[in-house]
Amino acid sequence: MTKQARSRSSKRRNKKKRDFYVGVALIFVLLMVTFIVVKMITPEELTNADEKSAQEAPTKKKKSETPKKQVEKETPTVTDNTEIDQYLESIGFSGTALVYREGKIVLNKGYKDANRETKAANTPDTAYYIGSSQKAVIATAILQLEERGKLQVSDPVSQYLPDFPKGDRITLQNLLNHTSGIVGHTEENVKITPADLIKDIEAQGIKRKPGKWDYNDSNYSVLAYIIEQISGEKLMSYIQKNIFEPAGMKHSGIYTTYNKEKHSSVGYSIQKDGTYKTPYLPDLSQLYGCGDMYMTATDMYLFDRALSDRKLINDTSFEKMFTAGSASGYGMGFYADPGSYNSHGVLSGWNVSNSFSHSGKTVVVLLSNIQNNIKSFGKVNNHIYQLLNQ
Repeated sequence: MTKQARSRSSKRRNKKKRDFYVGVALIFVLLMVTFIVVKMITPEELTNADEKSAQEAPTKKKKSETPKKQVEKETPTVTDNTEIDQYLESIGFSGTALVYREGKIVLNKGYKDANRETKAANTPDTAYYIGSSQKAVIATAILQLEERGKLQVSDPVSQYLPDFPKGDRITLQNLLNHTSGIVGHTEENVKITPADLIKDIEAQGIKRKPGKWDYNDSNYSVLAYIIEQISGEKLMSYIQKNIFEPAGMKHSGIYTTYNKEKHSSVGYSIQKDGTYKTPYLPDLSQLYGCGDMYMTATDMYLFDRALSDRKLINDTSFEKMFTAGSASGYGMGFYADPGSYNSHGVLSGWNVSNSFSHSGKTVVVLLSNIQNNIKSFGKVNNHIYQLLNQ
């Protein structure tokens, strides 16, 4: 072999060696890069990647692997107002308080026990009987029927109940304003139908000519019965479709469904010796249209807001509802006070104070399951407005 041939052969061997070492180096570098990348991926990322792959894979899930449906929250988002919260705690408030202010709910909280025997707590979802605050719902229904041309609040009662005493002189507006002058029904602890209740109210007669303020539950029982006659529906069927559903109220009804509510309160009164007692309560069929309804604080807030936003009645009806019919300041279901509209309800064991400002920017709902531990719920409501305005 010539010297030139040996040189070429040596160069080829050197090139092969060089190529081999370069290849080994490249493999080593690739291995190192892979190791570093794997170390940088967290276990959580690996899990998420696996879950994503599993979701994208067209495999059929077993029934036991089906995810549980998320439960929709019943109550609005809350930003607690510490000052109001501390005030309610200090006065021994038992119930649920909801306060709305300029676009947000600043307090929605339960206080003390809904049931003192089981120690079940009052919560934002607890239901309470609302007593005479129900009258605002009945008044709303009457005004809706007027808007639809079914009646006029100036109509005489005799147009709908021919046998009603002095029914040609008493108008629907007199009933709405509590200026009818009727004697009214006395509640008993027996079941009664709406028709028989109206017959008894008619039989009791009148005590004075219409026009003078004289608060009487029976005024609204008569109005409730007229709603049924005009609409052709049961009272609660009409209210459910035309008031509760448009307002978004999901936990409101009458006594026949009260115990079906998941969170219902027991009513109490405080005795002289400081003990708590569930007071006498007549059969609530006796309070047809004027005191047999329950709500949660959230639902009462939704009702107030729906009125204020004209979702339930128009401007003309709203003005009628909140125009005082006497020196008492009572309009139709609400008192029209200088700064707010208020309703108050008391039923054996329950106490309610509900109000919203003329502007609609403030709503204060107080639902309590102790009838007599606070002397004036109206003053409590007013004090909350003062705290908000500070």
